[in-house]
Amino acid sequence: SKKSPGDSAATGLKKVTKEQQTWRKEFSGGSGSSVVSASKSAPKKAAPAKSLGPPVFEFKDQGMKWVVECQTSSSNPNGVLTVNVTDPKQQVYIYKCDGATIDIKGKCKGVVVDTATKCNILCDTVISALEVVNGKRLKLQVRGVCPSVAIDKTDGCLTYLSAEAAPATTFVTSKSSEMNVSWPDKDGEYQEKAIPEQFQHKLDVEKGTISSEISDLYSH
Repeated sequence: SKKSPGDSAATGLKKVTKEQQTWRKEFSGGSGSSVVSASKSAPKKAAPAKSLGPPVFEFKDQGMKWVVECQTSSSNPNGVLTVNVTDPKQQVYIYKCDGATIDIKGKCKGVVVDTATKCNILCDTVISALEVVNGKRLKLQVRGVCPSVAIDKTDGCLTYLSAEAAPATTFVTSKSSEMNVSWPDKDGEYQEKAIPEQFQHKLDVEKGTISSEISDLYSH
């Protein structure tokens, strides 16, 4: 995977392990009988290359939105696409990128990462929220502050927070797995914890309510 540019806090830090990446399954071809020859097996058809479409990078006045689509590790010099936000009212929408590193410089209103795989997303201060949906094996880095990180339908997401953002950021997650957050402690050493995926729910028949607690798996 691509390393984050420059002084990225993501460089050299702990990644989501392969053991955690439960979606990483390899498929082998079937061993059914061949009708071609007894001495030669039928050649396997190559899997069709995944088509992302042409890369898009543009600013739309309507909605004051930067649109970043179908970017890959090879679609930009040094594998990095830099978005220079010039107004804090601007937002950034990232869609269907694969293996790309996208560096958002400047304070922006919000960032949405939709249907991205193996991407590194770096940003400065985000006023509203950094939202991720339908992602796989992503790395996020907040260099400034960000009040909310929302993760939905995503498998594998490691979020690096700055010392300033760590105590102020709230995570909202749903239908996601292998989520981790990393932040610097008072000595500057990065700590990492898993964001809980499993909960215990208890029904209170008298009150007609349900109370929820984090599973004991996360008590250590």
